[in-house]
Amino acid sequence: MLARDSGTWRIFLASVRKLAGQKYYWSPVRFLHLVSRLARNLPAQIEILRILSCPAYKQLMKVNPRFPLKYLGLDYLARGLTVEQQAECFIHHYRRLTDLLTEDVLVQVLFEDLLLDEIREAGDCFTVRMCLSRPWDYEGELSLNLEVNGVVVFVLSFTIVPGSIVQSEAHEVVLVSRLQGVRGYFDEIRRATKAMCDVAPPALLFAALCGVAEAFGIRAMAGITGVMKPEFHFCEGETIHIQQAYDGFFAELGAIKGPADFYLAPMPPEEKPLASIRQGHKIRTRNKRAFKREVARRIHSLLCDVLHPRSE
Repeated sequence: MLARDSGTWRIFLASVRKLAGQKYYWSPVRFLHLVSRLARNLPAQIEILRILSCPAYKQLMKVNPRFPLKYLGLDYLARGLTVEQQAECFIHHYRRLTDLLTEDVLVQVLFEDLLLDEIREAGDCFTVRMCLSRPWDYEGELSLNLEVNGVVVFVLSFTIVPGSIVQSEAHEVVLVSRLQGVRGYFDEIRRATKAMCDVAPPALLFAALCGVAEAFGIRAMAGITGVMKPEFHFCEGETIHIQQAYDGFFAELGAIKGPADFYLAPMPPEEKPLASIRQGHKIRTRNKRAFKREVARRIHSLLCDVLHPRSE
């Protein structure tokens, strides 16, 4: 019971005090707004603190005072979600992580990263790592990062959420809410694409996500639209690019907009019949598909070995 875990409450109250001391919250109006939202969602906050009572989450609260309250932020995960839905997503995700990950792997993912795949080509080292999202943590709880020689160049962020939130028939889905390259690394992204059978970073990281989802036993996905991105309404001149990065990508996967406007698809999504591919592109398409399937297979196998080691 949470009432008996006074340590979690002490850490939480210390988090609130730390937030009050941060420059962003020096405005009384801003801090009172946070307290007001917290008071209106107290039952959800109590449930969150119950879930965060495990040692790894307690430690995370100590180093990141915003962590137990982040679901209260505007546009957490996607524009249009209510605070109640945001809290439900946060609760589901962190409850499921303790079900899915062993304690040592959970600590590694939260505080460092977990190497999922590595490819060496022409003197470059390309890796895919899974970690707690930072610093864009309001856009998804976990991130798959594509690194080139140790530098992050592309990020896919996701959260394990109830299917009901996105009006999917599945019990739970992986919600992809960030799919973005890091500015200034065009050449590294180009080299990574060339080294990986012309599979672009978004498709590569989605293939990695397929492997993660399979290892976690999750059979469906959801993706946000460009309009659901917080910056969509503030970045004049980039709206077309944002829509292409999200709507275009998910539509190309074969995902279909559901009743709540999220893109929905099974995991892995069904591939288009080769007969629908233009003549002259079929061999290239086969090679790219084989490469992505192999990436997903390797990551699924690695996670299964890490999470369910065979006894010798």
